[in-house]
Amino acid sequence: MCKKVVLQVFSILVLSVFSLPVSGADLGAFRNYSADMETISPQGTFTSRIFTKDKKMRMESSAQGHSSITIMRPDKKVIWMLMPDSKTYMEMPLDLSRQDMQSLLNDPNVKVDKESLGSEVVDRHPAKKYHITMTTNGKKEKSGYIWEATDLGNLPVKYQSEDLKITTIWKNVKTGVVADSVFELPAGYNKMDTGGMGGGAARRSKK
Repeated sequence: MCKKVVLQVFSILVLSVFSLPVSGADLGAFRNYSADMETISPQGTFTSRIFTKDKKMRMESSAQGHSSITIMRPDKKVIWMLMPDSKTYMEMPLDLSRQDMQSLLNDPNVKVDKESLGSEVVDRHPAKKYHITMTTNGKKEKSGYIWEATDLGNLPVKYQSEDLKITTIWKNVKTGVVADSVFELPAGYNKMDTGGMGGGAARRSKK
């Protein structure tokens, strides 16, 4: 479930980032902020704590009584998935060939259409609602709805998928307050050997 949630959040962030240059949002603030993210889906409602700085991202989640932390480090090309209950973590390669936000933003073949749908209030923030469609070489890649808070430099505070099955709301947004240490591996965690996961349980190894 953790990997599924991470991919879902990453997809939401990609779509959100693409909406920002069109509206003139404060990109610097978006790259350095923290917030609670409430995601409502057919599988249930999940609340995560997210931190971003430049291209780094940390997401803290809890589901079915278990907590997890995911740290994405594009500079190291890795994703760390931490299990606080057992003080272990897995390290996986991060393939940025098709998912690097900055590369996509500078790709002339990637275009975004943004249609204004009026204004609403989201979690006490006045926000503008847009329908976003992202295309690459004329092929539709992602689409959905974004609400941007005008009192937060047009940062996204709500996302809804095209089919309306997934809704995410950013709450308690704080900009410019994320420390570098948030994106480092905490002391005392053991690395899990995932080399044999296809045929058995992962093995622990010392960090």
